[in-house]
Amino acid sequence: MRISFVLHILSVSLFACTAMGEDGPSTKGKIVDGSKSGRFDHNRTGSALHWGKRPPNDEQIELLHFLLEASPERLRAMRNTIERVESMSPEQRKSMRARLKRFRENPPAARTKMMRDYRMRQDLLRKYWKTLDPETKAREIKHFYQLPLPQRSKYLEKVRKNQRSNEGKKPKGKEAITD
Repeated sequence: MRISFVLHILSVSLFACTAMGEDGPSTKGKIVDGSKSGRFDHNRTGSALHWGKRPPNDEQIELLHFLLEASPERLRAMRNTIERVESMSPEQRKSMRARLKRFRENPPAARTKMMRDYRMRQDLLRKYWKTLDPETKAREIKHFYQLPLPQRSKYLEKVRKNQRSNEGKKPKGKEAITD
């Protein structure tokens, strides 16, 4: 999911929250006591710069329409993405921006291959995690997402080896892979 899309979601939600919170006429930016500053909050910026005063633009309206039409699963995925981004450290965000930049700079064929590889890795992890009991699954997922990128690759390789060795066999109570 593109980061700009997430930012648009946040801006729409900010607009929606401020628009819904206005019950009556606002005194924001108006002269209250006749003082020389002309503003009760001593803020000399123009009232057009306040979030609550901006009318929605076409892009925000389209985004809101998209959100209203989205399935609950899609909304849940967006919420999880936003929560993951919020929990990232500044270094992790910087790293993610660099990875996204490299992804965007690649030609379309390379991007398609990268996305195909990503989906294959996700499918491999889902298949593996489905074989685990609920407690172990939760622990493994949490462990995986806390790993730095180089260690995630090692984790994925262990899962691949485990899956190759279990091909052709009936799935039994598998042990979790931990580092």
